Amino acid sequence: AKLYYAGPMFRYERPQKGRMRQFWQIGAEILGAAEPSADAEMILLLWRFFEAVGMPDDRMRLLVNSMGDEACRPAYRDSVRAFILERSGDLCDECVRRADTNPLRAFDCKNPTCVTVMDEAPLIVDALCDPCAVHYTTVKRLLDDAGLEYEEDPRLVRGLDYYTRTVFEVQAEGLGAQNGIGGGGRYDGLMEEYGGPPTPGLGFALGFERTLLAMEAADV
Repeated sequence: AKLYYAGPMFRYERPQKGRMRQFWQIGAEILGAAEPSADAEMILLLWRFFEAVGMPDDRMRLLVNSMGDEACRPAYRDSVRAFILERSGDLCDECVRRADTNPLRAFDCKNPTCVTVMDEAPLIVDALCDPCAVHYTTVKRLLDDAGLEYEEDPRLVRGLDYYTRTVFEVQAEGLGAQNGIGGGGRYDGLMEEYGGPPTPGLGFALGFERTLLAMEAADV
């Protein structure tokens, strides 16, 4: 099943530039597809959407990573948690708190000191099991075959625990620290988590208002 949606959404977090309490979101999902070609298809769709609305390629960058799965990520989470606790004196209180809630979110911290410290943390690409490593390699090969330029970012993590394997994000110039205009990833375990049958899935979402800000910054 290939689906898309567009409409108003609401968030609880403190509003800031490009992050409003009510915002508009466009997204696409594929349900039932476990093959890496589906990952490449979604990444290409997101990139081509931004091209279609007029964003110049040289004002955007595509980041990709793999977050592993239930076979290899638990051990990686434990290694990141141990690293955070070992370096707790050099990290902000929020990053230290995340050691017990979601250690991988420490990679999202924008505190310059925390960014420098987390640059020394273990890398997920070094901890992937063989099936995840093969899946990730195939996704990158398909992107290469399509002629799409990307950057591997081993620090890229999506903010929600249900993501598995491929994650990706498109960033744009001119938006400051909150420069992500769209992103997503694979969530193969999400259906089961909510009581449904085992169903692989992946998708992306982009913020309408933040896309407009990026277009204005690029003089589109």
